[in-house]
Amino acid sequence: MTWSVTLPGATTELTFAPVRASGDTELIHDWMNRPHVVPWWQLGVSAPEIHAYLAGLTHLRPWLVSADGVPFGYVETYVVTADALAAYYPARADDQGFHLLVGPLSMLGSGVPRLMGRAVLAWLLNRGPRAVCEPDVRNGRMLAYCDRLGLTSLGEVDLPEKRAAVLACERTAFDARWPGDRAAVGVLT
Repeated sequence: MTWSVTLPGATTELTFAPVRASGDTELIHDWMNRPHVVPWWQLGVSAPEIHAYLAGLTHLRPWLVSADGVPFGYVETYVVTADALAAYYPARADDQGFHLLVGPLSMLGSGVPRLMGRAVLAWLLNRGPRAVCEPDVRNGRMLAYCDRLGLTSLGEVDLPEKRAAVLACERTAFDARWPGDRAAVGVLT
């Protein structure tokens, strides 16, 4: 299901559309192979490999994010207990997880990626009281981004592919920081 939102205080409409491996592989392949994405996603591979990755996602729900009709972001959402991450920190049964990236370098610093993060968190926090992510501890840009969104540290863990900072955002803290965002997103399935 595709959904759209304009968050409180914003003028940009964000649209989240389910990724279609058949139609979105080329764009996501391009983004995964960009120098600012490759070190963190480790998916700088061929288009057929990206297609196979997207087609093979099971517990991860992939989204293509557009701002006023222009695609710029890729997001994966998931229930943490269905993911290997759950074994690395004290996961709660209702923890919601996410991964995200911004494809076009020109979008970084525009404010639109922060809107995407707010919308993702609002969507997840309408499903459970806590949202988590696990960026590489060396990814200073992502750590700063998460800090600005209001995520706090649950500690560092050694995952098979990286040393990760497990970051979390509680529903009550999010609502205090971004009032009206969860209501703007609504409860979508």
